[in-house]
Amino acid sequence: MTPDTRDKPAFELPGIVPWGRRLGEYSAFFALGDPMDFGPVLDIGAGPSSFAAEAHALGAPVVAADPLYRLSAGEIAHRFDETVDAMRAAMRRAAYRFNWAHYGSEENVLRLRREALALFTADYEAGRREGRYVEAALPVLPFADGTYRLALVSHLLFLYGDRLDFRFHLTSLRELLRVAEEVRVFPLLNLDGLPSSHLPGVMTALRAEGHGAELVEVPFEFQRGATRMLRLRRG
Repeated sequence: MTPDTRDKPAFELPGIVPWGRRLGEYSAFFALGDPMDFGPVLDIGAGPSSFAAEAHALGAPVVAADPLYRLSAGEIAHRFDETVDAMRAAMRRAAYRFNWAHYGSEENVLRLRREALALFTADYEAGRREGRYVEAALPVLPFADGTYRLALVSHLLFLYGDRLDFRFHLTSLRELLRVAEEVRVFPLLNLDGLPSSHLPGVMTALRAEGHGAELVEVPFEFQRGATRMLRLRRG
């Protein structure tokens, strides 16, 4: 049943926030297996996530891409710090929208975000020189056709459906299928905790173009009801 959000506190954020996640979180909500079987992987809209840094330390080939990567590590950390109070306030205001079983508390969420930021910033400058952090943004990517086996989109598409329209979603996913054999997107609910209105049309359009599109249950739930990812395969 779809949660009734009428007359309840809104989960409002000041734009698209640079809020990073760790490899273990990616593994859960993208249903990933052994890191050594990942690559090559593109993490698009990665922000200050440490997925690429942790994967690199394990020898797994991951490239992270984000328009934030025009900035220095210190500037990205400052952007993160600027969002902390707003994110904490939003989580408190709309705590009923979350399943706390995985994280336990708001403090643990923030701790993991700071851990991700620290791992990211420690790897960032070397990773930029090595081409593991690329300044890029959807819906147009600077990669050749079929560069990646897998592309991941964490907490961007569908979540920010009120800011990113249907056309942006469809164009972005077509672009991701151009550069990767498979695309996984999580979560599929918007910031109001409701199923994205863009999802059915996107799946219908991509299937009509010959691509595979399915919803897959994942072993993770933080935003209540966000228990599935979108998995696309190039047709």
